[in-house]
Amino acid sequence: MSYAGKLRPLWLVILLSGVTGLLYYGYYKWAIQEELRHYNGYGWSGTLCLMPFVLGVTIPLALARFDPDVPTGFAWVSLLGIIWIYIVQFRLYRTVNTLYRQAGLKEPLIVWWMFVPGLNLVVGLRQIHFLSKFWAQVQGEDVKDPIADSLPLLFGNS
Repeated sequence: MSYAGKLRPLWLVILLSGVTGLLYYGYYKWAIQEELRHYNGYGWSGTLCLMPFVLGVTIPLALARFDPDVPTGFAWVSLLGIIWIYIVQFRLYRTVNTLYRQAGLKEPLIVWWMFVPGLNLVVGLRQIHFLSKFWAQVQGEDVKDPIADSLPLLFGNS
C-alpha cells in the first residue's frame, strides 16, 4: 500500500469542473477509481466505473438527436446508465469509509444520503474532500480547502 492518490481539494475540483463544463469531473471520477484500485490492490477500474454510464446516457441521446425514428422506448438504456453510476457511487463511498476505518479514523460519509435529493450532493462533496484529506494524511501532507474550512457544519473540523 505504498501508492497514494493525488490531493484534489474540493475547491479545485469544483473550479476545474465548472470551467470545463464537468469534463474535469469525469476525469476526476476516472482518476480516483484508478488510484483507489492501485492503493488497495483491488477494485474496479476508472473505465469500468464510467464507461457504462457514459454510453448508457450518450448513445440514446445521440440516436434520438440524429435519428428521429429511434423508438422512445430505447431511453430505458439511459436509466441503466444512471443506475450504474449510483452503484459506482455506493461502492466509492463505502471504499472511502473503509480507508478511514482501517486507519483507525471515524468514517466520514453517510452512504445512504446518496439516495436523498439534496443530500446526495452533500455526500458527493464530502467524498471529494475526505478522499483528498485521506491522501494528504497518507503522504504526511496537509490539504487546505477554503470551501470545506468555511463550512464546518458540512465538513466537520476539516
